Amino acid sequence: MPRTFGDGVIHKSHFDALVEVNHALPEIHDSTATEEEEKIGNFVADNLVMDGATLQMGQLVCVSVGSRALA
Repeated sequence: MPRTFGDGVIHKSHFDALVEVNHALPEIHDSTATEEEEKIGNFVADNLVMDGATLQMGQLVCVSVGSRALA
């Protein structure tokens, strides 16, 4: 399970009910991008994102392409 640090820790005594499960977390697998998606990713990386910027990524093919272009 992914974790973050900070003030987001809540002790289990503060919950009225908990449900424990043992399911695998969903994963997004890298997909092959089309030529158009590569162009969009490169355009975003080259023209719209400043060096050192913090980005919030979604779950789209173009996002993974843009991430590769920014790397």
